[in-house]
Amino acid sequence: MTIRNPNTQIEQQGIRYVEAVVQDSNSIIQKIDRDNDQGNDCYIEFVTDGIATNYGVFAQIKSGQSYKDNRGYKIPANRDHINYWYEGLNLNIGIVYDPELNKAFWVDIKEYINSNPHILNQKTHEIRINAENEFCGQTFFDFTRYCFAFKEKLTGYENYGRSLEWFAGLDQPEKCYEGLKSLYANYRNNASTWYYIITSFANISEKGIRTAILGLLSNYAENPNVFWHSSNIKLYPTNELQEIIKSLMTKYFLQTEIELTLPYMEKGVNKGSFSYLVYQVMNFNKNVDDVLCNIALNSNIDDDKRNFCFWLYMHVAKYKSTTDVLDSASMYFEKFAFGEEDEALIGLVESIKNNELLPIG
Repeated sequence: MTIRNPNTQIEQQGIRYVEAVVQDSNSIIQKIDRDNDQGNDCYIEFVTDGIATNYGVFAQIKSGQSYKDNRGYKIPANRDHINYWYEGLNLNIGIVYDPELNKAFWVDIKEYINSNPHILNQKTHEIRINAENEFCGQTFFDFTRYCFAFKEKLTGYENYGRSLEWFAGLDQPEKCYEGLKSLYANYRNNASTWYYIITSFANISEKGIRTAILGLLSNYAENPNVFWHSSNIKLYPTNELQEIIKSLMTKYFLQTEIELTLPYMEKGVNKGSFSYLVYQVMNFNKNVDDVLCNIALNSNIDDDKRNFCFWLYMHVAKYKSTTDVLDSASMYFEKFAFGEEDEALIGLVESIKNNELLPIG
């Protein structure tokens, strides 16, 4: 039998509570995958008067009675986390959820450290939370107003420079990820932001950061499985920014970058999965079919990966020219006879011959 940690249920209760407060207040919450969690559980973007503000805060969520004592609510932290939050480029909010009261309370961690600078030298510390700072629907407007008071500081050009400097620290994953978060949270409408992110992708060794970048880029892909309607169309990226990203991806997201994306899709490209989002990102490069064909025909990769890469190529290229795809398939099978044993490859070739251009996924 496998045993599920009971703390997991309590943690999820807290995340669901915070999620409900944010969404019921017509703002946006993006949960951060555990693999990419560097001291934050979610990003909250504020929406005012029905318009996404392109500004938000990161939050660390704690749930359960272990974060409460006779003095009130607390967030235990070690020196590394305290310094991470203090030096960080974003406003970091700590939230403790009390399952017995079904209530949550918040603290501005950076401001708390500024008021108690001595804790920077402590090995551990319990960050205290004022019980008057309740996090709920009735107080969300005041919470938003508090966070907006820091917007100018966090979105100014001085912080932009710091964000780029941190993101460039590729040998320090925590700082690099913090820089990435700040660039996306505060400057994602800048063309230069996407230039730096896209051109740095191949030099990032930390898989979690590469995964995060692919996830961020996927927000700008034309995903046919997302239904845009009156309540969410305000979140749709501008055509201008989409074209900028496409241009940058075509120019700088080349063979090395495409090869780094392939492992995310090798278990199958299925709609609704992260692999499908990566497939959409890869297609930002208008010449991705040529890149995939070159990888399949010329790169030093194992047989299964080669077949998969050529299978991807055919899916992308078939909409440009079925004749070219079938000619390339003949060349591929002549060069790599083992490809004719791959049922997925053979099946796709037959469907293309029959002019059955089925979408991937």
